[in-house]
Amino acid sequence: MAKKHLTKSDYKRWQFCPTSAFHGWRKCPSKSEGDGFLKYLAKEGKGVGQLAQRLFADGRLIDESNSETASSITRSALKSDSMTLFEACIIHGEFLSRPDVLIRKGDTLYVIEVKSKIGKLRWHQEGKMLINMYGDVRAGYREIVHDLAFQTVILQRAFSQYTVVPYFLLPEETTQACEEEVAISKTTLESCMENSGECSVKQRRKHSILKFFDATEAIHKIVEEVSQSMDSMAAAWHSGQRPEPTLKYRCRNCDFRLKDGRNQDDGFHQCWGALADPDPHLFSLYQLYSLKQAENKQALLADQKITEGKTSLFDVSDTELHGEHQNRQRIQLRCQRTGKEWIDPHLGEAINHLDWPIAFVDFETILMTVPWYADTRPGQVLPFQFSAHILHRDGHIVHREWLNVRDEIPTLKFIRQLKSALKGVGSVLVYTDYENRILKEAFEFLGRYGQEAKGERAWIHELLHSGRIIDQHQWVYDWYCHPDMNRTSIKVVLPAVWQNNQSLHCHPYFKRYYNSKDGQIVDPYKTLPDATIDGQPFPVREGTGAMQGYREFIKGKGACCPEAREALAALLTNYVTLDTASQWIIFEHWRLRLNLI
Repeated sequence: MAKKHLTKSDYKRWQFCPTSAFHGWRKCPSKSEGDGFLKYLAKEGKGVGQLAQRLFADGRLIDESNSETASSITRSALKSDSMTLFEACIIHGEFLSRPDVLIRKGDTLYVIEVKSKIGKLRWHQEGKMLINMYGDVRAGYREIVHDLAFQTVILQRAFSQYTVVPYFLLPEETTQACEEEVAISKTTLESCMENSGECSVKQRRKHSILKFFDATEAIHKIVEEVSQSMDSMAAAWHSGQRPEPTLKYRCRNCDFRLKDGRNQDDGFHQCWGALADPDPHLFSLYQLYSLKQAENKQALLADQKITEGKTSLFDVSDTELHGEHQNRQRIQLRCQRTGKEWIDPHLGEAINHLDWPIAFVDFETILMTVPWYADTRPGQVLPFQFSAHILHRDGHIVHREWLNVRDEIPTLKFIRQLKSALKGVGSVLVYTDYENRILKEAFEFLGRYGQEAKGERAWIHELLHSGRIIDQHQWVYDWYCHPDMNRTSIKVVLPAVWQNNQSLHCHPYFKRYYNSKDGQIVDPYKTLPDATIDGQPFPVREGTGAMQGYREFIKGKGACCPEAREALAALLTNYVTLDTASQWIIFEHWRLRLNLI
């Protein structure tokens, strides 16, 4: 095995599963390599990092990719009694750490981890943000606390003569962005760092969305455990031997469990062998984690099944189903055992009670860790696009859509356009409760506009309380299942319906999405074309892709290149249009099966 240093990425995998770390050392293919959401978060994290560095006076960036050289530079810089380093490099034994910010003040080293994770200042002041009521590290922050603990242990070992004090620097959920910080996204880091004297830094910290969170208590609770885990990891790494895998439910989320990976490079199959092969697999049961063992209500039924070598979906009996999802699980088991589609008659009754014309509606939103606009807060979600397919009882269809094209807060225009698009519509069909939540947030957000948005807020309030919004996902959950479905997501329901109802392929509107390859009918979402942006293929086929596309449209290449702007607008429009067309396709499938048309 090639020599390397162990980093916090290795430690993160080790914490999940030692065998997972081993697969990483062997460079096995992983799901995270192509994870669009992780890429989106990485961009958000980069923006947070840029804001963070302007909050320190006289900071020095260790801009050196060679680890040994960077470590030498860092150690030399630390000889000063007072200094601030960005991206310092600490090597001690097998371990390497590159703290976001490292400060020496006399005999104290402050290690500051900058994250895009949203912090809650009031909770922290009450001592309950990082620590839960049982005195343990809170689950929602566990990962970043372990990241910081890993770096703390390395610093303590490398510089035992100093006291190490750990901090987080996080976007604070209630702090609204000021004009100055918003402008940072349009400038270079070098210009941000100009005039970074103590006075200006104090002012910046006061008004910044980023706040400091002392992590000493949380780190103290786990530092010994982390230190021991690091030593165990180093021993396994040196040995070159694969740690014996412990097969459990958590393996379902293994980074090395590939969708199409029944080969020697798939780490999951290397660990599980024949237990990975049943199809449908135990892991395909809806909300499997909710089922507990009969003898131990704190232990997962899945872990018991795995220990017994029973990893087929059909190894779960009806008598073992309990809890809030048992009805859905029972529906799934029955459907997959019989291999037959199932539709409850109640679905037909619900369809017959709709008020016509009906609209299939979908929103697209942007999540901003670093706010794009003044007076918005970290983690703010703003709606920027909608699609509405409006279906009349006689089969006539009208498609209305809107995409924000200006670099400004889109919420007020979004609601005005949506209100106009849905004029005269009876029932509004959405998929999941997401649109409801966005409308509720918009209602609160528009309060800042006063009288200007009074009518829009009244319309939102009326719509939310009218009973006209119908959740198609709830219909699926309660009343519909197909053998090809193991989840209730629209991205799973649509292919199941599409591939098993040929009459949909001839529909005048739907036939645009029909394609086949190697004798297989293609998922409509995979028929959406890419665009070429900056010489690279740019797809938009899911929500994260839409967020990335909108960012590029408003803040990236689309802001300066008309061709790219046009291409990105087309990508976004094609995607959101298919989202509501998918709702309609599923709806028409139900009506055909229930003989309602």
